Amino acid sequence: MRITLVLSLIFIWACSSNPTPPPTLYTNYTELSGINFQNDLVYTDQLNPYTYRNFYNGAGVGIGDINNDGLSDIYFTGNQVDNKLYLNEGGFKFRDITAEAGVACSGVWSTGVTLVDINSDGFLDIYVCKSGTLM
Repeated sequence: MRITLVLSLIFIWACSSNPTPPPTLYTNYTELSGINFQNDLVYTDQLNPYTYRNFYNGAGVGIGDINNDGLSDIYFTGNQVDNKLYLNEGGFKFRDITAEAGVACSGVWSTGVTLVDINSDGFLDIYVCKSGTLM
């Protein structure tokens, strides 16, 4: 009898009408950081996974200090969207410098990126892999 009473009380307590919400597992930092990049893919009759076998292959992220200020900058490559370069201004704030750097790669299908100082000048170079023009 005592066990039944204890189990009933536990059951009633567990079914309270004001449950504690679970902790937040994800925080959207888009507005805080200034980074706004989406690699959206749009199917057409001419361009889809059936006509272009690499439809889902592509895009990428390169992280490195492109201006030697000690902060990691971010370069995103897109497929049907322009690539974006974000300069880290500290405090998890980034500024889109794609246009002034001239690295949008408009009209091409970018499949990846690597940041490396290939010419040994002390600055990272951006190498974008492309698989062709957009149809």
